[in-house]
Amino acid sequence: MAPKKKNKSPKKDETKRAQADKLKEQGNKSLQNENYQKAIELYTEAIELDDQCYAYFHNRSLAYFLIEKYQLSLQDAIKCKELNPEYPLGYLREASAYLELDKHEECIKSAKQGLEIEKDNQQLIDIIKKAEEEQKQNFILAEDDPELVNHNTMINWLLDGKSEFDNLKLQWYSKNYRGVHARRKVYNKETILFIPKSHLITLEMAKETDVAKKIIAAKLNLLSPKHSFLSTFLLQERKNKESKWKPYLDILPSDYNQFPIFFSEDDLSWLKGSPFQNQVREKKADIKRDYDDICSVAPEFAEYTFEDFCWARMTASSRVFGLQINEQKTDAFVPLADMLNHRRPKQTSWQYDDQREGFVIQALEDIPRGEQVYDSYGRKCNSRFFLNYGFINLDNDANEVALRLTFDAEDPTIERKKEMMGGDVPEFKVYRILENYQEQNVSEFMSYLRFILIRDNSKLLMLSSLHEQQTENSENLSGYKPQKTPPISIQNETDMWVRISNMCQTSISLYNTTLKEDKELLAKDNLTQNQRNCVLLRSGEKEVSFFQEQKNPKITELQMIDIALLYRNGRQNVKIAKDEQKRNYQAQFVIRIYQVQCIHKQSYYRNITVRLKLSFLLMNNLLIQNKKTIFNIPINYYLQIYRIGVNKQINRQIKQYSRYLKQLQLVNQLFVKKIVVKNLKFSQIVFNIYTLFVILPLQIQHQSSNYFIFLKNYF
Repeated sequence: MAPKKKNKSPKKDETKRAQADKLKEQGNKSLQNENYQKAIELYTEAIELDDQCYAYFHNRSLAYFLIEKYQLSLQDAIKCKELNPEYPLGYLREASAYLELDKHEECIKSAKQGLEIEKDNQQLIDIIKKAEEEQKQNFILAEDDPELVNHNTMINWLLDGKSEFDNLKLQWYSKNYRGVHARRKVYNKETILFIPKSHLITLEMAKETDVAKKIIAAKLNLLSPKHSFLSTFLLQERKNKESKWKPYLDILPSDYNQFPIFFSEDDLSWLKGSPFQNQVREKKADIKRDYDDICSVAPEFAEYTFEDFCWARMTASSRVFGLQINEQKTDAFVPLADMLNHRRPKQTSWQYDDQREGFVIQALEDIPRGEQVYDSYGRKCNSRFFLNYGFINLDNDANEVALRLTFDAEDPTIERKKEMMGGDVPEFKVYRILENYQEQNVSEFMSYLRFILIRDNSKLLMLSSLHEQQTENSENLSGYKPQKTPPISIQNETDMWVRISNMCQTSISLYNTTLKEDKELLAKDNLTQNQRNCVLLRSGEKEVSFFQEQKNPKITELQMIDIALLYRNGRQNVKIAKDEQKRNYQAQFVIRIYQVQCIHKQSYYRNITVRLKLSFLLMNNLLIQNKKTIFNIPINYYLQIYRIGVNKQINRQIKQYSRYLKQLQLVNQLFVKKIVVKNLKFSQIVFNIYTLFVILPLQIQHQSSNYFIFLKNYF
């Protein structure tokens, strides 16, 4: 007869349970202190002592969830339910894990089971709602939709090639519109995508085809050589049904009808008056020239139509990444990475990692689960986004308008200007200007226009002298550069702003609609996407022109006689402006004083001392309501800005700091005392200030030394 089994000692079981409960309490404290790994260890010890307590599995499930180990969290949640089917939080843990694993059906089923136990559990209600929303998004495309099938094929192709993007997923918003989203929370500096070199289409690879070799041998002068090489490669590989690249090529758009070079004449008519209309036609003509040149040296390439080549070129312009691989610059198509949509400021950064031998994308901020993950295509005008990417950025601070500068045929100084520039002047010069007048190209545009408008040979002689001083010790003896022309007189500066205003008015008059009418059109929903994008583009151009014509604060000063002309007329007691915008502009003079002083190098500091004294005199007249504040802001606040700037920008050496403290004392005295300068025209004071605090900050980053030479010799 077999021996009877001995019953376990109840006392021993109670001892184990007490030990396990103690471990659970310690784990709970670790969980509260966000020491999740320690909590997991303690819960695991408790489970080893007693594997029949549902609470231990629930708590460890929560800890696993918080460190994003969702599969382990799910396993513990399922065990918790088995041990206690009446515990609603077990269903919450299970549903939460299913949601993070994108198993929406299972998530909803589990949460509904939990609601049968606790019908008012808001967490379970919320998780069902979220799962249903995500489920709808995932089913915009049917499972057998060719586009979805092709994308899944590409994803598997990349994974088979050892690509890594566990935290990313594709999400469709409509049939032809999708984005890349975070599958789970992404953390700052986390690498979220890796594509090995074996799965990149590089420029070097594209140059190895027979067609490319003929192009190279013929030394064709293509207008866009890189994009043309990559385009010929795409078309040849797309024809090859056995191509290694088929999984990637199959997900590329079949058409680019939203790109302007494919627009019908009717769509292009919506761009009437816009310089962009000609830009589109020129782009198409350039592509046609490259296509014809390629066919002339490689006749077999003519089997691809011009429309095919346009398709490939737009694929290249909208998807290629500029990389550096093993210190060699190249261009490449990067599957999946080219599906990230655009956003500024940058949310991610990308590069080729030589050590890992592949392309990587790293997050620059935390990205919540489910949120879209963006790339930045750079700071570009909408005309570039539209032409090369086929979309309009609705909130774009880089919109531009093209303004064309020409020398006046009847200019009496034209021969002298030709001589200064090295023998001739260009037929015309085009600048693309923005609303922000502090941009370098806007500053150069203003300088170029100053030079064009000079009618006084003595001013040209002064500029020639300045140019000679600047190039005296330089090997570069090129002619005078008009884009570096500084302010030379009140009249010239006034003429410049008047001309800018007139140019912008002319630009606006070319459109067949007003800005107001464009806004009204955009408020309606009867436009096609192409028509809407055209209206958005032209309205953006008009806003820049309108700003330059009427809103630029410098125009307000000089043309509207806000400050300069008041002094010109001999008014020495200018009152503080009642208009808030003008008053704010007056107040900004003070900050500019500090900006100028802080940015300048020590060797140039003494040259502006006199200018600063005169400027502070004007500040007294304009701004100081009492001896201690400017518009209720203590003077010491401005002095603090100055002190920090001096310490950081001019000279970091402690032994030199005392010199600038003495200057601080001078600044303070100028602020709190009334200073009178006799026999000085106030119009000259105004122009000094305008130069120092309006124009000089625009140029300071590019040619500060040149400006100080000019100030020293002119004033």
